[in-house]
This record gives sequence, C-alpha cells and structure tokens, in this order.
Amino acid sequence: MERTESTMAPKPISRGCAIGLIGIDGVGKTTLAGELERRLTERGVPAVLLSRRQYLKTRPHDFVGDTMATLYEGSLRTLYGFAGLAGGGTLGDHFPPPAGPVMSADFERLLDGAAITGNDPHALITSMLCEIAGHLAFREAVVAPAVRAGKVVIEDTHGIKMVVKLYLLATSLAGSGDLSNQSLEAVLKAGITALRPDPAASVPVLVQVDPEIAYQRRVAQHGRVGGMEHYGPVGRAVGHDSYVELQSRSQKIFDEIGTLWGCLRVELPPQDREGGLRTAVDQILAAVDGLAEGQ
Repeated sequence: MERTESTMAPKPISRGCAIGLIGIDGVGKTTLAGELERRLTERGVPAVLLSRRQYLKTRPHDFVGDTMATLYEGSLRTLYGFAGLAGGGTLGDHFPPPAGPVMSADFERLLDGAAITGNDPHALITSMLCEIAGHLAFREAVVAPAVRAGKVVIEDTHGIKMVVKLYLLATSLAGSGDLSNQSLEAVLKAGITALRPDPAASVPVLVQVDPEIAYQRRVAQHGRVGGMEHYGPVGRAVGHDSYVELQSRSQKIFDEIGTLWGCLRVELPPQDREGGLRTAVDQILAAVDGLAEGQ
C-alpha cells in the first residue's frame, strides 16, 4: 500500500541552518529550544544549542573569544557603569577592574541588587553598539562555521532581543526633544539590518505569548523576574508593572521585526502547554525541511 505524504517519515536534513528564537522574557524560548534539539537528534540530525553567553562562559582564549568577551564586558560596563545610586556615585565605582569576573554570580548580584536612581541614555547607545558588534562576531565566528559543517544550530535567544531592550530602556530616559532619540533610532535600525538572518540558511522564529502569562511563568520558574527584564536599570520601579510594560513594548517591536524578517510565528499558550510546544516544534521542523529543500 502506498503511503500518503502525512504518514511518510520526514526526509533527512541535507544541510545546516540556524534557528534563531525571538521573543520576550518568559515566553518559553529555552524550553522550545531544548525540545527542538531533542526532536532533531531523534531524527539523526546533528543539532547543537548555542548562545553567546554560554559560549563566553567557556572562556575561549583566542582572538575570537577574547574579542567577544571584551564586547560583552563593554556592553555591561556602559549599560550599568554610569547608573546613579541612591547613596551617591555610580554603579561603575563598584565594578571589578577590566578583565575582572564580569560574568560571575557575585557581579550579577551586584547589578541586580543595586539601588539605581537613573542612567545615561548615551551610555545605553554605546551598550547597544557593543551588543550588535558582539552578536555579529558570534554569528560569523561560531554559528556560521557550525552551519557550514552541516549542523542545525539553535539559538534560544537571538541577538536582536537585547538590542531592542536597551533601546526601550534608553528611550524611557530621553525626553521628546532629546537629540539622543535620533541616535537611538539610527542604532536600532542598524541593528535590525546588521543582525538580520540569512534567508538561505536560517529560520528566524518569533515566539509569542501574552506578557501577563510570561510574567507568571517567570515568577514560577525563578521566584522573581531578572534584572534586565524590567525598567530597574534606568532607575524606575521594578516588579510586575515594570516587567509587563517593558515586555509589551518589546513584543510590539519584535512583531515589526518579524514582519520585516519574514519570521515564522509560533505561540506557546498557557492552556495545553505540551500540545502547544509540540505544535510549535512541528511548525519549525517543517520550515527547516522546506529550507533544506530550497523552498
């Protein structure tokens, strides 16, 4: 009996590609990335989870690793270093020296627990530029070689996410007549252009969910939201309202980027989460198969 198309086993993927997940904090990107890796591995596909942060934690001591570590450190230093503190001075006064442990748990606690009263939008512009440069270097030096080697690379957080959040943090500081707004718009546009995935070798995926649901997931996972998931870095209140506002504004820009980049759109609804996850993975794998067939 001849099998129908729906019952036939999927064809093996014949070439590498990159799957970049885009979405707000708490949307479920990490869970989705892990399930994608599992399903691809079951099919015998060489799949690998990659992220710039995890790559840097391995502390690769070569030109590429040192360069990306410097850019990551520059992004953190300019984002937080000029932030004013309630007790006077700036948060940068408490930073470790250059080449210090900027990815250590102690340093993260310092950033998350600081009583920030304000920040400098021009410093955040610099941080945006460091993020764009760092993710470009990561894509060209780490992701692209893996794709050329025939692997399916899964990035649970595309680099554009941090650029968008920095943009929103900075615009909340700049008044309507502030000249820094022009620079912010230009840098955001440059980031969207520079970090756009290669349509011939990439499947960009926009993962969507109500920010209220994302907040509930985040708190259920970690007991609180993270230090860069609200307006705390610019001296505004933290907590639920701050989180939902930043994530809602982020999601609006991600939606615009999704249209511009031709992203595949998937949802991870709160009801039947397992079913939603399975459906999302099926959609992404179908897009990967189509890419491999030149569609």
